[in-house]
Amino acid sequence: MAEVANELWSIFDSRRVKAPELKGLDAAVNSMVGVAKNRRPVLSRLKAQVERIEAMESEMQNLGSTRFQEEVAASRDLARLGRLKDGALDRAMALIREGAKRASGLRPYKVQVMGALAMCEGAIAEMATGEGKTLTASLAATLWAWAGRPVHVITVNDYLVGRDAEEMSPIYKMCGLRVGHVVHDTTPQDRIDHYRRDVVYVTSKELVADFLRDQIMLGNLRSSTQTQVGMLIGGAQNGRLQVPGLFRVLVDEADSLLIDEAVTPLIISNSPDENPNADLYRAADELALKLEVGRDFALDKEVKQIDLTARGQRRLEELSGDHGFWKGKRRREELVTQALSARYCFNRDEQYLVTADEKVQIIDEFTGRVMADRSWRHGLHQAIEVKEGVPITADKENLARQSFQRFFRQYPIMGGMTGTAWESRGELWNIYQRPIVRIPTNKPCIREQLPIKMFATTAEKFDAAVQRVIELNDKGLPVLVGTKTVWASEEVSKRLAAAGRAHRVLNAAQNEQEANIVSEAGQPARITVATNMAGRGTDIKLGRGVAELGGLHVISCEPNNSFRVDRQLYGRAARQGDPGCAQLYCSAEDELFVRHAPKLRRAWRAIGPGRLIKMAQARAERLARFNRKQVLKADDWMDQSLPF
Repeated sequence: MAEVANELWSIFDSRRVKAPELKGLDAAVNSMVGVAKNRRPVLSRLKAQVERIEAMESEMQNLGSTRFQEEVAASRDLARLGRLKDGALDRAMALIREGAKRASGLRPYKVQVMGALAMCEGAIAEMATGEGKTLTASLAATLWAWAGRPVHVITVNDYLVGRDAEEMSPIYKMCGLRVGHVVHDTTPQDRIDHYRRDVVYVTSKELVADFLRDQIMLGNLRSSTQTQVGMLIGGAQNGRLQVPGLFRVLVDEADSLLIDEAVTPLIISNSPDENPNADLYRAADELALKLEVGRDFALDKEVKQIDLTARGQRRLEELSGDHGFWKGKRRREELVTQALSARYCFNRDEQYLVTADEKVQIIDEFTGRVMADRSWRHGLHQAIEVKEGVPITADKENLARQSFQRFFRQYPIMGGMTGTAWESRGELWNIYQRPIVRIPTNKPCIREQLPIKMFATTAEKFDAAVQRVIELNDKGLPVLVGTKTVWASEEVSKRLAAAGRAHRVLNAAQNEQEANIVSEAGQPARITVATNMAGRGTDIKLGRGVAELGGLHVISCEPNNSFRVDRQLYGRAARQGDPGCAQLYCSAEDELFVRHAPKLRRAWRAIGPGRLIKMAQARAERLARFNRKQVLKADDWMDQSLPF
């Protein structure tokens, strides 16, 4: 029996059967295929399909409850048999649309049905902010779940996981499905139950972590198909697996999860209660303080890199003495280099914050969110703890590691949606083989994009931005001020407080309140200061009389490394045909220019703000793509080299 089981296992070992990295002509041809996929006339076909579905609306409305459930059961049976095609597919989507209306009172717009159909075909649907992506996802997830395999719906945080699962639950129940959700506080036993439901809402972090824990328990990094076979032929431990397999996935905010967060692999590690190396980290910091920048080490803030010079190496050897741990040149220089990085390359309230209970927590540079469960490796986290004078955590032992890129490529079927995917269409195709379908808005967007305002210094920029906020506030208009860092949000807040203006601040330090604060940002004369990505996924509805005044005004206080993130912030204004404005305030001292256009920024008046931003963002995005590619290469190398 064991030999038969092993033979079956080897047949389904799809982990090792992966497409190799394409190079040369193969890579060029693959890119050309991606360009063709993104340019194909999909919308006209989807529009025709939606019209056919729309034509069935009156028939669906006339179905009694019993007859409706019989129709649902018939379509579900066809889906399980793989026969949901052409007219049967149109009828199934018409039923789901009617089910959504009966269960929630929400009638999906044509563009939402188009988005759902595009995702079911394995595309990334680009839908503008405020177009109802939550409802769109429920349509696609229902159609997929009828096939009989769990569908994972991935979103960006635990709040949205719970909210979306609760709000869409009546729709799934109407269509004969069970919905589950997994958040940070979900118990292991409840995770086992929820992952086995038809549709599961979960964050990528929780899902990947649970998947890796399963592989650790199995003692191997196995594919999802292997896991299924193992549950059929294996012992009792397989019944304790949390994630029963990876079959179909819908990724909300796909650009954020598949692109921005792909640079950081998820690592499962354990950590002892005490750190025996704490004194070494303190000693390394003391040595670092005795070295001179420019003479003992070279500093490159753009890539956060420290290189000891020959003089610095000799100086460090002299300072270290001739005893104990510090006699080892390599480890000595590694620890001191990390201490220097902590001192010169990482700033409090920009790359990290210190909590009230004296813990260093990383701030994601793209989202502005705190990543409480993550830590820097190779002693950097401990070096920052020494710098901040907080308790030093223990070194972690890595048990399992996987990049988000590799994880999501294990799904045989994947779709997604986001408001900003077009700029990353090449990378989404080359890594995930997913084309982009740009879905039109339900109503024309009338947002006014005002000219960029650029200044020589950061102080001048903040002063001008706050003055503009005050002018708009005097007219009774709501204003959303977007900042890139916690520090910037606090600088804006100080100026508003000095001017006597009531306002609400939402940054990485106040994550629990973000949905409530952002949802009220459209009320009359409301001033909200937030890091760029805070409250993403939360609808901002205009208060009474605000539309007549001109709608929500968005003021960005700094360009981001990616134009996609800028677009996400601007998209907060003028949703669903509402009026609104967006404007960027920047300075030559902004991080984007300091890191990616250090010489050109001095000539910003001659070059022009718009052109300078495009040049700096292009360089930043090239560097980010390179880093993501290196993470994926490292994952593939480990997969090929390690014997498990």
